[in-house]
Amino acid sequence: MEDFGVRVERAALLHDIGKLVLRAHPARMNHSEAGVAFLRRYAGPEDEDILRAVGHHHASALRTLSHASPSDLSYLVYEADNLAAGSDRRALEEPEQEGFSARKPLDSIFTMFGREAAGADEVPEVGAYHLQGLLEKERPQYPQPSARVQATTAEYEDLYAYLEANFQRRSPFRMEIHELARVLEGVLSYVPSSTALGEAADISLYDHVRLTAAYAVMLYRYLASKGVTDYRGALFSRDSAQALRQETTGLLVSGDLSGIQSFIYTIPSAGALKSLRGRSFYLEILMENIADEILARAGMSRNSLLYTGGGHFYLLLPHTPEARAALAEARESINDWMLARLGSRLYLALAWTPFASREFLPGAEPGTRGVFRRVGELLAAEKLHRYSETQLAAMFSPESDYNKTLAEGRECSICHTSSVELVPYRDEGAEACPLCAGLFRFGERILTADVFGVAAEPVGDASLPVPGIGRSLYLCALSEREAEAHADWVRLYVKNRVDTGERLMTHLWLGDYSARTEKGGVQEFSELARRSGGSLTARGICRLGVLRADVDNLGAAFLAGFPAQYATLSRTAALSRALSLFFKRYINDVCAGRLAEDGVEPFSLFGREKARERFVHIVYSGGDDVFLVGAWDDLLELAVDLYRAFRKFTGGRLHFSAGFGMFEASFPVAEMARRTGVLEDVAKQHAGKNAIALFGAAASPRAGRTEDLPAVYGWEEFIDEVCGEKLRFLQSHFSFTEGGSAGRRIVLGKSGAYRLLSLLTSAGEGIELARFAYTLARLDPGAQAEAQPAYQEVRRQFYTWYRDARSRMQLVTALQLMIYSVREKETR
Repeated sequence: MEDFGVRVERAALLHDIGKLVLRAHPARMNHSEAGVAFLRRYAGPEDEDILRAVGHHHASALRTLSHASPSDLSYLVYEADNLAAGSDRRALEEPEQEGFSARKPLDSIFTMFGREAAGADEVPEVGAYHLQGLLEKERPQYPQPSARVQATTAEYEDLYAYLEANFQRRSPFRMEIHELARVLEGVLSYVPSSTALGEAADISLYDHVRLTAAYAVMLYRYLASKGVTDYRGALFSRDSAQALRQETTGLLVSGDLSGIQSFIYTIPSAGALKSLRGRSFYLEILMENIADEILARAGMSRNSLLYTGGGHFYLLLPHTPEARAALAEARESINDWMLARLGSRLYLALAWTPFASREFLPGAEPGTRGVFRRVGELLAAEKLHRYSETQLAAMFSPESDYNKTLAEGRECSICHTSSVELVPYRDEGAEACPLCAGLFRFGERILTADVFGVAAEPVGDASLPVPGIGRSLYLCALSEREAEAHADWVRLYVKNRVDTGERLMTHLWLGDYSARTEKGGVQEFSELARRSGGSLTARGICRLGVLRADVDNLGAAFLAGFPAQYATLSRTAALSRALSLFFKRYINDVCAGRLAEDGVEPFSLFGREKARERFVHIVYSGGDDVFLVGAWDDLLELAVDLYRAFRKFTGGRLHFSAGFGMFEASFPVAEMARRTGVLEDVAKQHAGKNAIALFGAAASPRAGRTEDLPAVYGWEEFIDEVCGEKLRFLQSHFSFTEGGSAGRRIVLGKSGAYRLLSLLTSAGEGIELARFAYTLARLDPGAQAEAQPAYQEVRRQFYTWYRDARSRMQLVTALQLMIYSVREKETR
């Protein structure tokens, strides 16, 4: 018989399945009875305890279990259900009674977000989701106006049929826990957990059962560590249950990987794309594997992984000696591994705080916010004291493994580590450490591979070392067929798929969009730069665009985004999952031109006819931040598409700021990243953030030179005033073709455009204004010319914009964009 903790988790995952069954096939029974009737078709005699928990996870039903053993797992599921729901179900016995509607859709998780700061009356509606499976449609779902969305019995029947087909293929009682959770995620992600009228329905049934499972196993592990097996006495007696909620039964764990930026961007320009992708994907899997190692040691599954992304994760563990020992060993062992192979470039900060269950319930003090704030403060303190005494002593010892020098004193040409043997790097005559050389090969493989395998021994010649707890593991990218050929995997990950099957794989959302060549290959940076204007032959300066962006005030959002009465762990976990879904899944669709609204065209700077699929690469897209490269105009247009999609996704409750830079394709990648990162910081200094900073030598501007300063705009200002007004005005009133007639437009060649730009950037009164007026006068095509009306409008409008500093800055940016768009590819 399987581990009792696994049975508890299985029962918790299945405890509310009757809600879907009853909404698809209404009957005169409650959802617990409907769930038992549905599941009994797939159960054997050994599964009666799980069926009993499904049928008795409410107080009224549990009272009829007096004949059952006090150690029945139903009591664990009952209390976990209460904790996950954030309320005690004793006051609300049967959800299918009057006052509930099966037509109620799932509201966006952002429905309650931000209400406390703005006031409920001032916050616009976010919307609700259509009832469907997670990946049922080609394009991901965005919230729609609630008045237009209602769940129907037919839609519930479709979900029921999909669930039934999965369970007929393999019984839910025989599935691995990860596989069962994956099936439920695919079916229940847009099913509301509660359909009570007058209440927010912003928690999906999947998020509820997942957190119920995490709580149930946490309680079981904690009570087992205390030698308690009388669950009825500990969890169902009101006095003892309240007392247990005061005990620190769980640990909230926070992990953060420092040094990500320097690790990713320390690469040569040659083969930059493969190196960047290899390094960013490697760190993604490395963090997932570390979280899985800790969970496995603590006897928990990925249902207890609250969030992972951007080099950070949160875990929910039991407050047991085994879990604390696993965390302490993980911190020491993983940082040992990193010091020996990478020096101090990467560091895992790991902190945890005990919590009492009551702290995550509404109205409790310090509440959910307080627990997350507490672990955040511990993590910040941990980063100030990076290493243990043993590690510090070894770092200063010439004889330690951290400081040994191999390969005759030479160092890696990429990361400059000298403590490892060197191997040839690509075909350039350079030498690199095995990890840097392997990361380049890994970057090649992941462009075609879907599966990432972690094994205890190297698999083939393309394996990369990754840290485990007390052991070294090996990672490789491979096809599903290759994965099936090797049996001895520690764990397998598959990207952007939710397949189920005999081979247990953990699915991960990963932003992996890449612009492809006509033959299906991946475009290198130099080719991307030549794609400005939409093709290799179109006009447009040959430059690579780089975009770095991340969500504004995300830490504060997690701590104070929800009003106190709604600040539950369920909502925090659902918010985390939603953000990961956007930045790791939806971003691929936005890059491919599949936008939030039907019939909406991708944003266009110049109105040119271009392919919907953008000429960009996602180098990195984590839980809240992105690093993208591409043809400069495509990437800037994509930035607007992302902004609009994120605004639609969050209802405007969250926003992000971005830095956008332009570089020659051969420019050092690390310097591209640094300069664009500075621009991102400048955008975040804009009032209210929610801005984009473009161009400019932001790191070291020369005094008095406006063109050397970054242009910073709120997103709507950039869209409406820079592009919608100024750029459109330039396009409609000027022809930027040298010589010849332009009909009703004024002929303005590139030299004239540069002259105007110079005058605008050195604007002022007196002689500067006179020079500007003189330059405008020279544009006069003559009183009888067809372009005379355009000239009169240009003279009036330019003078108005010139006298207003903000409008003048917008015109400078629009003119810069226009000049970049008409430059020939060969022009440097």
